Amino acid sequence: MKNILTIFTIISLAACGGSPSGELEKKQGELVQKEKELASIKKEILDLKRDIAALDTSIQDNAIAVMALEIKEKAFKNPFEVQGLVESDKNVLVSPEVPAKILKLYVKEGQQIKKGEIIASLDGSIAKAQISELEGSLELAQANFEKQQRLWKQNIGSEMQFLQAKNQYESLKNKIKTANTQLGKYALKAPISGTVDEIMANEGELVGSLTGGPVVRIVNLSDIKIVASVSETYLDKIQVGQNVEIHFPSLQINSKEKISAVSNIINSNNRTFSFYIKPTQHIELMKPNLLAMITAYDYVDDEAISVPTKLVRIANEEYFIYTIKKEGDRNTVQKSIIEIKQQFPNETIIKSGLKPGDLIITEGVNSVIVGDQVKIISE
Repeated sequence: MKNILTIFTIISLAACGGSPSGELEKKQGELVQKEKELASIKKEILDLKRDIAALDTSIQDNAIAVMALEIKEKAFKNPFEVQGLVESDKNVLVSPEVPAKILKLYVKEGQQIKKGEIIASLDGSIAKAQISELEGSLELAQANFEKQQRLWKQNIGSEMQFLQAKNQYESLKNKIKTANTQLGKYALKAPISGTVDEIMANEGELVGSLTGGPVVRIVNLSDIKIVASVSETYLDKIQVGQNVEIHFPSLQINSKEKISAVSNIINSNNRTFSFYIKPTQHIELMKPNLLAMITAYDYVDDEAISVPTKLVRIANEEYFIYTIKKEGDRNTVQKSIIEIKQQFPNETIIKSGLKPGDLIITEGVNSVIVGDQVKIISE
């Protein structure tokens, strides 16, 4: 009886507890199923949120307003400006070689004049008187020389007397020749062809002395040029044949020219060198010492991708720029890592990291972070 009771108890306990391993597998299967259902529901919720964001204008209106610029490949030139002056090698102040008063002026301001043409006649009366005196002495010296020559041929008189007479005669001839040359200087002649730019003395004035100034200025604009000096740091940037733009502030005119020559010498005082431009336009309006503002270029790239330098950021030794990623009607901010090719104060040339068609944020960049939704108010 006791054994039967024991067996019954064991069977009852087994019936009440069941199999522990079977129940665990069942519960694990249910968990996996519920997790799959949850993942599916989460995906559906995310899709619904995206659809709502695209359809709900109130959400779109809350996007951060920014201005953007589409990247394009285009020619880029970095300008720098230097000051130049109009000069002419044929800008001559004409002064007499001998001090004298002006008797007559034969030219007027603005008059065209040829080289060798007489500008003014000067008072050469003293020189003429000296020539007359020398010519009188020459007649006597010639007579004495001819007499001594005849006597010498007849073996009369000494050789010394003959040589003295000959020397005196030839010396006076040379003096008269020199005096006539000096007399020619009293006719003031133009040393070059050109235009009488300024008359600087009047008839009756003493010129050619320590206190007297020049008589006229003659300018020939056929030889005019523009000269500028620039720092030696631009030595490899300035070349013959390079295109430049010139602005004349006083005349309010512009022209495009080419550099015609570059100096081979660096000024040791200010570390600059000169370059020259032979103008081909507006020459008739130019005057020596006229100010010219010259724009040249120290960097040229015909197919450059450039961005404003103020938009370039740096973090962790990497350069980047904020761009806009388009996903349908949704615009979000992203960070584009860039490699810089050349950087200037206003523009930065990009070597890699941006391509034509990319949108960069130009205004409002300080109000956004990566992932923000934005709306473009201007491109």
